[in-house]
Amino acid sequence: MGVILQPVIANDLPEIAPRNDGRVKIRQSQLYSRLHHALLSAYGSRWAERNLVMFTVYIDDSGTDPKQAVAVAAALIVPAIQIPILEKNWAEFALKYGFPDFHASECVARNPHSAFAGWSDEKVRHALSRARQIMKKHTSQAFTFTIHKEEFDAEAKPEWRKVGGQNHFTWAFRNVLIQILRWADERKITVPFEYVFDWADKPERDEIEMVMAQFEGGHPGKFDGHFIFKKRKEVPALQCVDLLAWSAFSMSRKMFRDVPMQEIAKESFRDLSNHINRDWLHALTHTREALHLSVSRDLADAEGEQRRKEWYRNYTAELAQKKNRKTK
Repeated sequence: MGVILQPVIANDLPEIAPRNDGRVKIRQSQLYSRLHHALLSAYGSRWAERNLVMFTVYIDDSGTDPKQAVAVAAALIVPAIQIPILEKNWAEFALKYGFPDFHASECVARNPHSAFAGWSDEKVRHALSRARQIMKKHTSQAFTFTIHKEEFDAEAKPEWRKVGGQNHFTWAFRNVLIQILRWADERKITVPFEYVFDWADKPERDEIEMVMAQFEGGHPGKFDGHFIFKKRKEVPALQCVDLLAWSAFSMSRKMFRDVPMQEIAKESFRDLSNHINRDWLHALTHTREALHLSVSRDLADAEGEQRRKEWYRNYTAELAQKKNRKTK
């Protein structure tokens, strides 16, 4: 499936601007990480040279609860060689503050059933600040995309969503993935990225897998076999992107529904937005008008619509065959 939404810059959010490589200084490291090992082991003695061009993308969501007005997909692009350094710094951070799993919303709310219960305002603020420092230091780029659910539901026709996904996060992620591909293309990066998703169950996982299969069709060898689902508690970079998603969600609720932002959320989004001259975080959405135009164009393209429907039939048939083979 091609580019369905044409994202535009939301008011008061950073502009997209191409830049040269070198956002993160690449340094050799002998630090060991289970995830780092898993991503690089396939290259054997050539791991050092692959480190210089290999990236991992960590993806999370916010606002997927049906009661929320917006859904956000967030992604962090991390050079593979930075992963063990990030994990070492994160382990020290977690030990100092005393938490097993950083979850931004629970931390800010001081969830009484979490490790954050009883934390002072100062401790929460310092913890979020340190988490952002680690995130910014070891990542190359951040993307978020927001879907305003009410507007999307009003414009997205059932036949359009059937072959593209019912879940709002699916569409937000689709647009984040488009931005990641553009980012790689601008930098002449041809090596496939690895994608690590926060753990998801059916039907959310099914739709993510469908999107990855669709993009594999347009970019052979770049997506199939290059993504996994992991528990947030096990992966520090997923805890980082959780904070990014929460920050963007807070801003998006303010922008679309005028829900007041907590001061700590304002501080977090401002800090992330201003990093590297407002060029590190690309926080995006679409206007109602752009969404309407994109849907109308897609549905008016009879040949394209037929290709999408045919792809979807073949994809679902293949899934059914795989399921039947497993049950035998």
